Amino acid sequence: MALDRADFYDAELARHNRHLRVAADFGADDRVLDIGCGAGQTTREAARAAPKGEAIGVDISAEMLEEASRRSAAEGLRNAMFEHGDAQFHGFPTGSFDLCISRFGVMFFADPAAAFANIGRAMRPGARLVWMV
Repeated sequence: MALDRADFYDAELARHNRHLRVAADFGADDRVLDIGCGAGQTTREAARAAPKGEAIGVDISAEMLEEASRRSAAEGLRNAMFEHGDAQFHGFPTGSFDLCISRFGVMFFADPAAAFANIGRAMRPGARLVWMV
């Protein structure tokens, strides 16, 4: 089931990915946080664009994260990781990320203020936010 949803979702949003990548302007050593990563397409793109950094995808769906991990392993990406969690209260390391991306993942929070404050704590000073909503 996750494979069908993942393929549908990724295909549905594929036309937007180029715009997200251009806006993100990934640096080779960026540490990237991907909120609502689903099956990890944008996390994997971030990992490829930041080969000296890393990309961490977070999602509330364990099933989609399993698919994300499988796809990442199949591509041989060692700098893409996935964590099960809700960005509203997930224990992100403080001040750790250079860039936070999200492709239609930050618009569903029950408590947006808590989620954005939590994400903000995870970002380094001067970090960039690139969210498609």
